[in-house]
Amino acid sequence: MALVAGGADRLFGLIERYGIDCDARRSGWLQPAHTPGRAEPTASLATQWTMVGAPAAAVGPAEMSERLGTAAYFGGWEHRGGGHINPYAFTLGLARAAAAEGVRIFEQSPVRRLSRTGDLWSAETPAGRVESSKVVLATAAYSGDLWPERRRSIVPVTSYQAATEPLGALAGRILPLDEAASDTRMDLHFFRKDRDGRLVSGGALAVQAAAARRLPTLVARRLRALFPDLPDRPMPYFWGGRIAMTIDRLPHLHRRSDGLSVWIGCNGRGLALACALAPVLADAVEGLPDEDLGLRPTPPQSLPFHFLLARFARMILPWYRFRDSREV
Repeated sequence: MALVAGGADRLFGLIERYGIDCDARRSGWLQPAHTPGRAEPTASLATQWTMVGAPAAAVGPAEMSERLGTAAYFGGWEHRGGGHINPYAFTLGLARAAAAEGVRIFEQSPVRRLSRTGDLWSAETPAGRVESSKVVLATAAYSGDLWPERRRSIVPVTSYQAATEPLGALAGRILPLDEAASDTRMDLHFFRKDRDGRLVSGGALAVQAAAARRLPTLVARRLRALFPDLPDRPMPYFWGGRIAMTIDRLPHLHRRSDGLSVWIGCNGRGLALACALAPVLADAVEGLPDEDLGLRPTPPQSLPFHFLLARFARMILPWYRFRDSREV
């Protein structure tokens, strides 16, 4: 937990250090309880986070309603060190900062194959190859078969997001302190605003067909249940990507004696988590002993029936939604 607790500090520290223009708002993060039965255990999470130095506190139902702009929740907790950013703008800004410090970035050159001859690895691309004594895979659910055992240790899941048109004056009544929120449902509901007053949310689909039409409709319906004053209009902005899920929902670090290192398993929390794990991965590549690393390396564990899991794991969503609806 201590490793994750410093993730937001590192993320916003990088933004400040390199002057990255990515709509950064370190205005806090809320986790509201979606049922009365979830209120007490959710609020108790604040105590756990304060034990590792996080600026966390329980939030009662009335205050939570004011800060969300909806009475649909039953209290919860806050992390005052959290916030939200534009992830794409952050990625571009971080790439520019790395290039300014001498890092060479090659776009449109996916590695198709990794092989090792003698003391060197060879990374083959459609246009050529690069040789090195060490290789780091930090490509999450997009790693392909570069390390087959690692691929079989995670389940790739497609996650989508959508955004409304700018809400004008209504935006001031939803998340009035410009915080971000994600609730306690198994089928997570989350939302934030961008700098132009759009409401951004998202989710997953059990069936991917017609996602660009169906997902915004689903999300708009959820948002209007929380915020009845939202206009009944389609959400015009839609995007998505794949995330790497692990069975224990925790990140994993893998390191081989031949110079291949991997971290995997952001489980949908890749922004701050990747920033927190970057120095750990650097230490692993430099050869720091396992016991001294912030995350202990483990060998990848292939999941039984991975072929089926990778294709049908999303079908658990209806069960999640049923469980959410049955909670007291």
